[in-house]
Amino acid sequence: MSNNATKQDIDEVLSVLRDFMQQVDNRFTGLEQNENQFNLKFDRFVSTIDGFIGRIDKYETEQAARDYQFEKLLAWAKKVSEQTGIPLESL
Repeated sequence: MSNNATKQDIDEVLSVLRDFMQQVDNRFTGLEQNENQFNLKFDRFVSTIDGFIGRIDKYETEQAARDYQFEKLLAWAKKVSEQTGIPLESL
């Protein structure tokens, strides 16, 4: 038997390599698609969280404004109570 590779031997090796490279390419293509889907889902998740945080921030701002208005109203009610002599129930 000869140690030299024939054209047929080389063609067989190249065919196996082509098949292997195609399988690797298919796997990487699948992984890239999965990564893209994951990134889209992650972006939607982050957007949803950002929306919730925005809503919480707005709610907290509204509460702070309401609390400030209530404190001002309570201070005014105490002054009116003192001037009129009508006792103000403790709040």
